[in-house]
Amino acid sequence: MTVSINNTIIAPNTPSELPVSPGAGVYSTSLNDTVSNAFKRSLQPLGAIKPKGNDKHLSTLLENSKAVFKVTTNTVAMHLLSPEWRNLLFKQVDSLLELEEWHEDDKPIISGSSLTFVRMLIFLKARRPGLAATSDGNLVATWTTGDNRLTIICKPNDWIRWVVSTKTDAGCETAAGQTKIVRLPMVLEAYSPQQWFSDGGR
Repeated sequence: MTVSINNTIIAPNTPSELPVSPGAGVYSTSLNDTVSNAFKRSLQPLGAIKPKGNDKHLSTLLENSKAVFKVTTNTVAMHLLSPEWRNLLFKQVDSLLELEEWHEDDKPIISGSSLTFVRMLIFLKARRPGLAATSDGNLVATWTTGDNRLTIICKPNDWIRWVVSTKTDAGCETAAGQTKIVRLPMVLEAYSPQQWFSDGGR
């Protein structure tokens, strides 16, 4: 799910267009469904999701989530990511966690997901991704280069779930899996991951 700071959609395809490799099996299909549901939330027009009930309580939760993300980022990456780089990232998070964009049944971003996300960016030396979130409070990072897309769900304790959608001579191909941050470059090696991670923008 790819959302820019100004709420412009930059993903080339809608979630329903994600193909599933015949050899990927049920796990890949299930993981694609998770990512697709997250995409659908980001593709709704600004203000389409209206919180119900106690707006003040939800607003407090979202503000706390923003603060936790920023403290985590500054603590872990203060000397590794430039202030300008971090400020642009914070603007993305502020936009993602706007009250008008959030459903009351969805969890704000959990701290364990924020930590995994920041550690992943540092380890991969990656450029800033598009951001979204799952309904259970995990950050979703996406990178798109041409027709090729990488989507990563950041789970606590350095666990990540990934989906790759690439265009090959034989057509579109999708692969998915789960791994730890340190193994991600090896897992993605066949897909030329530098197409998504180069130009860290520091």
